[in-house]
Amino acid sequence: MSRKNFEYEPIIDILIDIFGDYDKHNDYGFQISFDCPVCSHEIKGLDRGDGKGNLEINYKKNVYKCWSCGDTHDTHGSVHKLIKKYGNQRHLKRYELLMPEDSEMIVKPKKEVKLPKEFISMSGLSDAFKRSHYYKESITYLRNRNITDDMIKKFNIGFVYEGTYSNRIIIPSYDLKNKVNYFIARSYLSKTKMKYLNPSAEKELIIFNEKLINWGEKIYLVEGVFDSIFLNNSIPLLGKNVSDLLFNKIYDSGCEVTIILDGDAWDNTEKLYHKMNCGKLLGKINVIKLPKDKDIADLQGNINDYKEFKLD
Repeated sequence: MSRKNFEYEPIIDILIDIFGDYDKHNDYGFQISFDCPVCSHEIKGLDRGDGKGNLEINYKKNVYKCWSCGDTHDTHGSVHKLIKKYGNQRHLKRYELLMPEDSEMIVKPKKEVKLPKEFISMSGLSDAFKRSHYYKESITYLRNRNITDDMIKKFNIGFVYEGTYSNRIIIPSYDLKNKVNYFIARSYLSKTKMKYLNPSAEKELIIFNEKLINWGEKIYLVEGVFDSIFLNNSIPLLGKNVSDLLFNKIYDSGCEVTIILDGDAWDNTEKLYHKMNCGKLLGKINVIKLPKDKDIADLQGNINDYKEFKLD
């Protein structure tokens, strides 16, 4: 390796750790190539690389492209994007610290989110309004999901009976400044084509109801917002993966974490555990395994019968 490449050696090490041995390396051109994971695994179904070395990376310019599938499978872009997709959080965090000064990370602007103008909070409604069939339908749905008045008040749960989000339960998310940054809108009708109609916003750029989180105590990571209602100090992933923002917040806090996804998502639980169990969080990640047909809402937050444990 030439002398001018020494500063990039840690980045090369990250790439080798993710993709294995490289095929070619032109250290004067800052170019290194590996077997493409898309060509090898997704297209050809191989357990290992295809030996072609088509994934070419320029680690100085922070760009990559597969010369075989780059145009057909979107296998091109920034090295940051590549590491985010195929590496783990430790790889990504290291790369962001080492990223060349002349590289640029694309950061999406956060879209402003507001509650629907038709939103009606279910706390403190008049008796007259509670006699409306809109309220009765929405409260019946919540009661059937074992949601109490205290929960409604704590999470400012409301509903909408007209407009874009008509016939939906609304659960808002508030940031540390008590400003709405997201919400979920779940239909309370028994028959509907679309159960959820959520705002067009980058949910990976928010931590749902961060204002309710104590970063000095154990945090529970759950799938959905309704799950989080039943478990104190829990954060819904709004899916099955942890965002970079949330991981970095947890990593910096060094808090203990328990992952408790739905019973049918055990594979996702294992992947998430191994992704997070590193660095400052090593040994602080636990999991709880639920029966396949259960989620936290089914247990009404009572998880004492399920033991926390670590994975090998």
